[in-house]
Amino acid sequence: MGIIGDAFGKLFKLLWQVIQWLGNLLFNLFQGLIDIIVGFFKVIYALIDGLLYFLYMIGVLAIKLFLVLFNAAKLIWSLIVGLGRTLASLTFSPRGSSGNGYSEMLGKLFDNLAVLQINSIAYILLFILWITTAITAVKLISSIRVGGD
Repeated sequence: MGIIGDAFGKLFKLLWQVIQWLGNLLFNLFQGLIDIIVGFFKVIYALIDGLLYFLYMIGVLAIKLFLVLFNAAKLIWSLIVGLGRTLASLTFSPRGSSGNGYSEMLGKLFDNLAVLQINSIAYILLFILWITTAITAVKLISSIRVGGD
């Protein structure tokens, strides 16, 4: 090969090493740039994900709060309706016989006890019984804790 072949061989070898070094340098620079961009977008996506999860949890909390208030309103409404029905049903009106003879006997009993005029006492006792039952039910419901105890 000689001197000229050796010189061209070393020159092309040096040029090839420079090209490889530049290629590795560009690859590392672009890889670093791509890593920075990917990291930036990961942070942006994580922030968006966190914000959307926060909004989702606010919605879940709003629904749970609405359900609690709705069920409390239903409970209060049930107590009011129960009180109204109890007050409406405080009077006894004997009906026709239902085939067992008890209605006729109770009707005669109420007619005979009308002389004692204990209707108002019976109304007050029924009202106290209903209120006591309602308060006991509310205490029982409020004493139930999540997870026992």
